[in-house]
Amino acid sequence: MPSSSESRAAVVAVVTAFVLMTALCVPFLLTDHDVPTAVVLAGRYVPALASLVAILAVLGRGHLVRLWRLRPASPRELFASYGLALAVMVPALVAPALAGLAVGAELKPAGVLLAAVPMIVLGTVLFALSTFGEEVLWRGQLQTALRHLGFWRSSLLVGVIWMVWHLPLHLTYLSVGALTGEQVVASTLGIAAWAPLLAALVERRGTIWPAVLAHAVPLSSLQLLADPSVQGPVPFWTVTVASWVALLVAALVVWDRGSAAVPSTVSQTATSR
Repeated sequence: MPSSSESRAAVVAVVTAFVLMTALCVPFLLTDHDVPTAVVLAGRYVPALASLVAILAVLGRGHLVRLWRLRPASPRELFASYGLALAVMVPALVAPALAGLAVGAELKPAGVLLAAVPMIVLGTVLFALSTFGEEVLWRGQLQTALRHLGFWRSSLLVGVIWMVWHLPLHLTYLSVGALTGEQVVASTLGIAAWAPLLAALVERRGTIWPAVLAHAVPLSSLQLLADPSVQGPVPFWTVTVASWVALLVAALVVWDRGSAAVPSTVSQTATSR
């Protein structure tokens, strides 16, 4: 069980993150201006800022590394985390796209897909600079505070909170026409489905880094399709729902394989599922 002060710090961090995210989106929502990419990337550090303020104000800086799950961070660990992230995410993204073929979806040409491989490999490293800002709160501080609930309940609860935190941004996208209502529903619910896998990766390695890197993979199952925006609702929802299922299955596999041999940095405080 977390201490009362750790629970209080987690609540302060989450509330602060919601307030900051809403404040970031309101100007664009009111003016019907699209949210610039730079603002979106900066917004990913809203959770880290909220968590940092909460931990320093309530607990003190001595708790930061532990709650953010930053250790170990050796080059060997980072490389292992990178490999694990790609090994898990690529099949979880490709399988739903292949499932779409059964309902009439078409994949992008092979040449286009092959050309995207370097972008995925290198882009994951680059995007990790921004996804770190989210993961230290959602899979770091908050997941740690809720671990006494067991893996599935805690990871799904974090997923719902993480999903709701995205709502101001997604509603802004809807308001300015950057996303359709269908896309908003799919992308919002997909966040909650993704959370258990990211949590399982953290528990598997005992550190935040595999979740940071998996979150940074610059690809979705729909992006593998030739033109997902015009292939109709059946292919769109088939691939979307299949993506949710694939992510949850991947979480089950990673968690079941890792729970029997959790790294020592985690096992000291681990609870049963």
